[in-house]
Amino acid sequence: MSARRWEIVCWSATGLFVLAAVIGARGAAVNGPDGESDALPAPERAITRSDTGAAVITPVIANDPFRLVRHPSPIAYRPELEGVAPPPPPPKPPHPVLTLSGILGGPPWQAMLEGVPGHDASTLVNVGDVLGVLRVQRITADSIVIVGEDTTWRLGVKRAWP
Repeated sequence: MSARRWEIVCWSATGLFVLAAVIGARGAAVNGPDGESDALPAPERAITRSDTGAAVITPVIANDPFRLVRHPSPIAYRPELEGVAPPPPPPKPPHPVLTLSGILGGPPWQAMLEGVPGHDASTLVNVGDVLGVLRVQRITADSIVIVGEDTTWRLGVKRAWP
């Protein structure tokens, strides 16, 4: 026999053995080792058209099939709010109106500020002082630079910066 024919015979025999093993395994799974049928029992009753939709769908809804965590969302769905615009965000508080009353001393300079939030009278500040959310960044002989959360004030003597 040629090598090619010998290869075809071996592959054919292997295929037959695999097919026989699959058929034998399926028969053992259906009939069980003692020959009795292990097939799943038929459902007690089949779903018919006369069943209500709620009775059929209730078990599906209970398992939340479309959620990965398989339990209801912590936020309840409210269809009455569908299409309603969310409330506008609260307005930002107005920026304080700061006024530089004067510059004192020589290097290092000190500044006299009016309109500082939380202070009724004029306030004497140095470089690096923090007044609530405002920080004094620089003081020169005729101006001061104050940095807030979203604003930078550059004030000259007796000039208001809104």
